Amino acid sequence: MTSPITRMQQALAATSLDGWLVYDFQGLNPHARTVLNLPREAFLTRRFFVWVPRSGQAVVLHNHIEGGTWGEITRTWNAERRAFGSHAELDAALRAVVAGHTLAMEYSPNGAVPYVSRVDAGTVERVRAAGAAAIETSADLLQSFLAWSADDLAAHERAVAVLMQAKDDAFRMIHERLRAGQPVTELDAQAVIMRQIEAAGMQAGHAVNVSFGVNAADSHYEPSPERHATLRGGECVLIDLWAQEPGRPFADVTWVGYAGQPTPAYQSAWAAVVAARDAALRTIVDGYARAGWGEVQGWMADRAARDAMGPEWEPFFLHRTGHDLGVSIHGAGANLDDYETRDTRTLTPGLAVTIEPGTYPAAQGFGIRSEIDVYLDPQTGPRVTPHTQAAPFILGEGDWAQVRARAYGQD
Repeated sequence: MTSPITRMQQALAATSLDGWLVYDFQGLNPHARTVLNLPREAFLTRRFFVWVPRSGQAVVLHNHIEGGTWGEITRTWNAERRAFGSHAELDAALRAVVAGHTLAMEYSPNGAVPYVSRVDAGTVERVRAAGAAAIETSADLLQSFLAWSADDLAAHERAVAVLMQAKDDAFRMIHERLRAGQPVTELDAQAVIMRQIEAAGMQAGHAVNVSFGVNAADSHYEPSPERHATLRGGECVLIDLWAQEPGRPFADVTWVGYAGQPTPAYQSAWAAVVAARDAALRTIVDGYARAGWGEVQGWMADRAARDAMGPEWEPFFLHRTGHDLGVSIHGAGANLDDYETRDTRTLTPGLAVTIEPGTYPAAQGFGIRSEIDVYLDPQTGPRVTPHTQAAPFILGEGDWAQVRARAYGQD
């Protein structure tokens, strides 16, 4: 098994950095545990630094009372351990390893990317005072430690299949209740989906989102026994659902429908959301076609989506275009974001992102979002893993097979 030091040096080889300085204190920087592959049972109560140069031996700076723990952790590392006790000894040890070097830390200038910005400002000041020539962000270095395995991808694709079926069954139930003149609530549709996720041995973490009418204009709405809606004719339906096999990457999709014939405003907004979704995907696909992986940054896809949505509906697009998808549903890799942050991280092969633009004009009583997952295949480029919605489900009218075929673009 490749040691974490070797993996970090492999990542550094593609940069001009002198090294990578990993710092943590009691879990303040969760990336430290990931990149160093620290055992969960490792009991570390004092701050530590691990200096990994571009080549050669790493240096672990640790408090002397935790020498035994670090001796066990570093047994297979090419690393020297240097113990300190007092703060003066720590400062001297830092100077010895960082002086004159340009290095990476889990730091983001101006806090631009909070997913990366895990080292406190005081520690950054301390490293600068120790003589570091420059401190740069480790944002892109970190992504190489998040890449999916073949088993991860297979698990994601199984989760996609479960979600596609669960979503169809929920929309079908809504359609048939409307046709029969029977009431249907957000909780009814939610229960259909959650039963299927659980039956497949998967987990969602918390109940998925089913929104009717104006509730769909709240992008993080969650129905509850105390607060939920019954669908009425002329209202929209938005279903955002997600699931994972335990310990494996999530699948995460959103599809929409309408009880009866959509209004012209809803149809116009849907067309704008589709244009935004497709523009974001095209940005990633075209970037890969031009130069392979390494050109497209997260903010670029978000900017393309906003420009494509147009002036009528973009003012109601109130979140980023997409997020990294991993073992946590909102993963630690690059997001498609030039709104909440300007995410300059490079889209990295072996990871996945969602593309999920939406528009939420609450005053008009509806919200729309269309969400797909895109696996960033190292060999073949971007690949959409679920089906892509072609049109809203028109619910309560006609045969279900025809309703479904139209939503899938198969009519």
